[in-house]
Order: sequence, then structure tokens, then C-alpha cells
Amino acid sequence: MPTPAVASEFLLIDVNGSAQIRRSGQSQYQPARGGMRLNLGDLVRTQGGAQVRIRCSDLTTTWTMNSNIERGVVWGCPPDGGFSLRVGRQSDNILGGIDPTLPYIVTPRRTVISDPQLVLRWNPVAGASRYTVQVIGSDVTWETEVSGTQVQYPGTPPLTPGVDYRVIVEADTGVSSQLDVGSETATFEVLYPEDLELVAADIAQIREQGFPEETEALAIADIYIRDDLLAEAIEMLEPFVASGTQTLEVYQVLGDIYRYVGLNLLAKARYERAIAIATANEEIQGLADARSGLAEVKVLLEQPEAAIELLMEAQSGYERLNDTERIEELQARIEDLT
Repeated sequence: MPTPAVASEFLLIDVNGSAQIRRSGQSQYQPARGGMRLNLGDLVRTQGGAQVRIRCSDLTTTWTMNSNIERGVVWGCPPDGGFSLRVGRQSDNILGGIDPTLPYIVTPRRTVISDPQLVLRWNPVAGASRYTVQVIGSDVTWETEVSGTQVQYPGTPPLTPGVDYRVIVEADTGVSSQLDVGSETATFEVLYPEDLELVAADIAQIREQGFPEETEALAIADIYIRDDLLAEAIEMLEPFVASGTQTLEVYQVLGDIYRYVGLNLLAKARYERAIAIATANEEIQGLADARSGLAEVKVLLEQPEAAIELLMEAQSGYERLNDTERIEELQARIEDLT
């Protein structure tokens, strides 16, 4: 599988009382709230009787910060053991999932999966009543025909961990998922059993700590992302989208994942919702992050002028936060596109 983009990931679990964060490279403090993603070098300060819980970049350890102090997010974390997670860098751009007339694969797509009896899903095609579905690999050829837009793989023939497999869907109208511009990267493989045990143990550790529901989902999604179980990270977070969550990070993370796996229309929708929430709540950082993510989707959709406009708007947000590093990064990207 591809190497993920590098960033230390800390998660602000919950905030009881008044607390603020100051991100590395910025001079402005922002109100802190549960679900915020933090990075190495970020500071948190509490006031009055406030208390904050932070999940470390090892993705399982948490520590509690009490009132009237200021600490770096790493202060209560183990000295080693942090993981690098995919966070929607420019290098994550994958073209695909942009033609609604095709039965392009929705899942599994550029992912590892833990359950060999996985559900296969694809984009519905107008006018199609039947779909022929294949799973193909060096040791497997399986085919079935269905009327809907999903089917469960029965587990036989068995899928071998570490082997690349591909799902191919052809509608009875004649169009195929192979016509999707991202079809070459839309593969999957099965997680090795010993790795699955480690993932299950880490998730159990998260569930034992009594996180708020959505923050728990974000924490578990991080574990899935760490092990390239991206389909399962999506499955963990999408129900909150369906229920109308107002948690900005749910949409931002999903936008990042969809852009990485080559589902650009879905990435666009999630980033646009993140922008709407950040605008309504006047969250400068979240708004700038979502705009820069959406700009990369616009690049993939061959809309460079829209991308540049979004990057300039994001740059303006980072200027308000005095984030010199991000301002310079976006300026370089704008120059690349002009």
C-alpha cells in the first residue's frame, strides 16, 4: 500500500471548562473543544477549574491536564511510539470517482480490509438494472450478478493476506468501473491475522476510556488509518454524517480519506460541509484547513482558478493566525498553479 503523509496526531478528547490552544508556528490562541486534532508543538492552556483530556500520538495513551496551566500536547505522553497519519497533504491527491455515469468502485478502494467477507459497493448508474461484479487477484477469480449497488463477498474462494485484489463492476448498460480514471489504484488487500489482533487490542483500549461518542469514533478511525484500513475508517465516520453531525473534524477526515482513495466527488462534498460548519462557528483554523483540502480536489477536477481562489482564502485564514509556515506552503502551491 502507499506510504501515508507524515504528521504527528494528537486528539483533544474533551474539554470541561474554559481552555484554549495555540498551534505551533501561530501566535493566536483559539478556543479548545473536543474532537480537535493537535500536532507536536501545539500548546494547551486551561483556566479556572477547567480540565482537558488529550490522546497521544501513539493513538491509545491519554493524559489529563488540570486547571490554570499551559502545557505542550506531548507533555503527558510516552517519549516514543508516535505514529504518522495521513492528513490530506498535496501528495495524497488521487484522481478518480468523478464521472457519475460510471459504476466506479466506492469500497473497497485503495485500502486494506480486515474482514475477508467484505461488502462491495459502487456508484449507481442511471438506467442500469443489473450489474456483473468480479473480484480478481493472482489466486482468485469470482463473479456474480446483482440488481443493487452492493454485494457481500462470500469468503470463498478465500482471499490471501498481502495479495492485491481488484473489484470490477459492469452495468447492463455497457459501462464499466474500469473506465473510471482512478481504477488502476482502486485495489485492496487483506490484513494479516497478527496485525488484526493488534488493531483489535488498540480499539478495545480506546473503548475502555469512556470518550464521548464522536471523539471515540475519531480515535478509532485514527487506528484504522494507521493500518491503512481506510474502508473501515470511512464506515466508522459516515454514520455521523448521515445523522447530521456538526463536528468539523468528521467531515475533514472523510474529505482527506476520499481524496486519498480517489473518490473526488465525495471528498468535495465532505470538504464543503466542513467549510460551512467552520464558517458558521467562526473556526479560522478549521476553515483554512478545509479550504486548502477542497482546493486540491479542484485541482484534480481541472478547476485551477477555483483552486487558487480557495488557496488564497485559506492563506488569509492562516495570516490571521500568524502561521508563517502554512502561508509560505500555500504561496508555493499557488505559484505552482499559475
